[in-house]
Amino acid sequence: MEETNCTQVTEFSLMGFTEDPVARVTLFLVFLLTYLLTILGNLGLMVLIRASPQLHTPMYYFLGNLAFVDLCSSTVITPKMLVDFLSEKKVITYAGCVAQVFIFDLLGMTGSFLLAAMAYDRYMAICHPLLYPLVMSPKCCFQLVIRSYLMGLTNGIGQTIGMSRLFFCGSDAIDMFFCDISPLISLSTSDPTLSHLILRTSAFLLGGTSSLVVLVSYVAIISTILSISSAKGKRKAFSTCASHLITVSIFYGTSFFMYTKPSSDTSREDKWAATFYTVVTPMLNPLIYSLRNKEVKEALRRLIKRRMAGGNHSNVTEFVFLGFTDLRELLFVTFLLIYITTLVGNLGMIILIKTNPQFHVPMYFFLSHLSFLDICCFSSITPKFLWGLLVERNVISFSGCMTQFFFFALFGTTEPILLAVMAYDRYVAIRKPLLYSSKMSHGVCVQLVLASYAVGSLNALVHTTALLQLSFCGPNLVNHFYCEIPPLLRLSCSSTWLNEMVMVACIGFIITTSLLVIIVSYACILLTTWSIHSTESRHKAFSTCTSHLMAVALFYGSAAFLYLHPFSRQAEDEGKRASIFYTMVTPMLNPFIYSLRNKEVRSTLRRAMNKLLSCIYSHRSHSNQTKADLTFHSGVSRRNKADTCSCVLMMAEGNCTPRAEFVLLGFSERKDAQAVLFMVFLVVYIITLLGNVGMLVLIRLDAQLHTPMYFFLSSLSFLDICCSSSITPRLLLDLLAERKVISYSACFTQFYFYVVFATTDCYLLAVMAYDRYVAICSPLLYAISMSSRACALLVVGSCLVGIGNGTIHTGLAFRLSFCGANTINHFYCDGPPLYAISCTDTTVNDMVMLLLAGFNLFVTSLTILTSYTYILATILRMRSTTGKHKAFSTCTSHLTVVTLYYGSFVFMYSRPSSRHSQDLDKVASVFYTVVTPMLNPFIYSLRNKEVKNALGRAMERKR
Repeated sequence: MEETNCTQVTEFSLMGFTEDPVARVTLFLVFLLTYLLTILGNLGLMVLIRASPQLHTPMYYFLGNLAFVDLCSSTVITPKMLVDFLSEKKVITYAGCVAQVFIFDLLGMTGSFLLAAMAYDRYMAICHPLLYPLVMSPKCCFQLVIRSYLMGLTNGIGQTIGMSRLFFCGSDAIDMFFCDISPLISLSTSDPTLSHLILRTSAFLLGGTSSLVVLVSYVAIISTILSISSAKGKRKAFSTCASHLITVSIFYGTSFFMYTKPSSDTSREDKWAATFYTVVTPMLNPLIYSLRNKEVKEALRRLIKRRMAGGNHSNVTEFVFLGFTDLRELLFVTFLLIYITTLVGNLGMIILIKTNPQFHVPMYFFLSHLSFLDICCFSSITPKFLWGLLVERNVISFSGCMTQFFFFALFGTTEPILLAVMAYDRYVAIRKPLLYSSKMSHGVCVQLVLASYAVGSLNALVHTTALLQLSFCGPNLVNHFYCEIPPLLRLSCSSTWLNEMVMVACIGFIITTSLLVIIVSYACILLTTWSIHSTESRHKAFSTCTSHLMAVALFYGSAAFLYLHPFSRQAEDEGKRASIFYTMVTPMLNPFIYSLRNKEVRSTLRRAMNKLLSCIYSHRSHSNQTKADLTFHSGVSRRNKADTCSCVLMMAEGNCTPRAEFVLLGFSERKDAQAVLFMVFLVVYIITLLGNVGMLVLIRLDAQLHTPMYFFLSSLSFLDICCSSSITPRLLLDLLAERKVISYSACFTQFYFYVVFATTDCYLLAVMAYDRYVAICSPLLYAISMSSRACALLVVGSCLVGIGNGTIHTGLAFRLSFCGANTINHFYCDGPPLYAISCTDTTVNDMVMLLLAGFNLFVTSLTILTSYTYILATILRMRSTTGKHKAFSTCTSHLTVVTLYYGSFVFMYSRPSSRHSQDLDKVASVFYTVVTPMLNPFIYSLRNKEVKNALGRAMERKR
């Protein structure tokens, strides 16, 4: 095509990795986590180098610049990639593409020359130590860094000039996840000779120069090290280079593979190499330098000690809540009833929305999250408040106060934004009903909710950070019943004007913005409603908004009074009363407002109650069974519905032919997505085995870990291995197979063992909580209460409960017939997906699963909550801060594991229900069946001094 007749492309389409939605969600989460680690790691390394005088040396000066380059390089690529994972159309403008090429090539070459400068620095330090202070002076180091940036700038300008001479008149699809010069050259319709020349010249001239400096430096370093007679001296000299060598190997290895390998028809290798080079390497560098470098670890330890010793420059280590002094017993009973009502009402709303397909729409998706926020916001305050009503002196530690405030601010800020989102949803539904399904799609709803949580997290982080900068050196009496900004500011002995300005600015902005969205939305709704001629239609349109309007009025009225009234002593009592309404009454009222004023919720609740009563007190006829079966399977696809209907008739006529096998749909049919998932799950499974087997061996070999707590922990590791092994090997095999078939007997075997191990896990966590309770609350009786026999009986009892639960569920599943569809929309055999394809009535199975699962979770969670309530009460009565910290530190690992385990179940039952809920079930199931067993040993090893010390002793014995 001639360039004079060329219509220049104005934007490019980035092909990315895959079009499979499940794989895209998985990759989004993986790369989001990687990016967060990159930001935290590199920023942390820069701050550590800046704050530690012992790291003010040339080597760490270069390392600080390398961390900055890694941070910028990752930020050029990753945010756009994350946005593309959530977008239907992955488009980048021509100017944006040119900018990305320029900055990426600039930073990439700068990083290469910084690594060369670091190699030269190591050469001078080892080969010419006497000349090191003179040669590597601050001026010389500064010049080396500036030259590195100039080399990077030269490379960026050269590549951009080469790209600007290209014409793009044909395809605009870049088979990569970011704009790189190589795929752009292949898209060009003009002569790419000059661009190829610039690319190869810069790669071999600039890149070759930096790599040559590295090679020559290390040749000289190695020859010098070999000439050292002392083995200790050799090891010490080489240890200063190990981190740099690893970084150099990763950086140059991936970059040479990317830019020097032969071209091929497939770009899969290019993409994964580019991922490692652009995303993974910037994340690994700070970890390599912190984990393998004693000076960095020592500096980090000293910084943490300084912060813990006097980070807030305060004499106050705890606060005392004044709360309410009159009628405390009556207040305790009243607020306990309010708390129970709030939990029951909001949990009931979440379960009702989850279990009824007619509520799988955006409005109820947002409502379920509002209920979840009400539970969280209320729970961040009320338990401590109730405890304070029972004790003479309601004390909270400084860190506990900051933690409580952070979570309250997070959930309290997310809620008004979510109310604004719900107002916008009503606006679109009434004003633009034909566009509602496209504008409020499942992806848009998820993004709106995530954005609400993100804003809430940012606001909480800003306020908590500002509070931590204050000094508290005077009285510690908080005239409130929880930690909130105004009463804390009155206690500070430093200037609080900045905190007050930040509070007014942030809260004012959030309330104003969200209120403006609500007011504009309802103004448009009113205009649309009044333009409707039919009175009945007007009433129907506006009736969908009344519940939301009442919730908005309650929330914003109390919040505005609480935060916008003047700061004064006289306003403190009014503030406490308004806080009760804002923090306790409003979360209790919301589910009643939506249930009592909403016909759909009322009718669904009535149907659910009638169905439950009919299941308990009566036997239904065959026709009623058929109707219930069809109702239960309303969430299945139309094809499966037809199959279910037909197979019910077949069962009635005795013509059912049982299925000999099932087909597991898994995650994706795309080969590239399956390859990615196979590698991810294989790595996770190997880490799970190594971590848990390592924990078992360590506990077995180290005599100091032969205590009840570690006996239970070894049993938990064994269960994690078994639970993961009942699912993951089959999953890995299916990811490599063309047809994911599992036999009837194998499916039920997998289901049985999964139920056994998962149930035993729950009870074992409860047993571990009881162990901590006895150790802290009754230490003198610990040896008797938790004897070897008692521990063995508790573990055996947990296993027997698991076996009994698995036997009941599997036995009931055997009574079902499968003569219709045999496709299970999951990656393993679980109860609900099996019941969904059964031809027979599954009411008994559903009721038994609901009762047993509810009973098991209730008993175990009640044991854990009761145990930790007594533990907290005992710890709070301790006078010594060291004793409190030591007592609670023995529980942190277990609390983390409990939070992970039960948190995943809460997420499963409080997440949005939609047409894509089965796919989301699979993604969520991955966390508690595959990921959680991998994390447990790391939690206990990284957060437990005894385990770390035992591991250190084992390593020393090995040497």
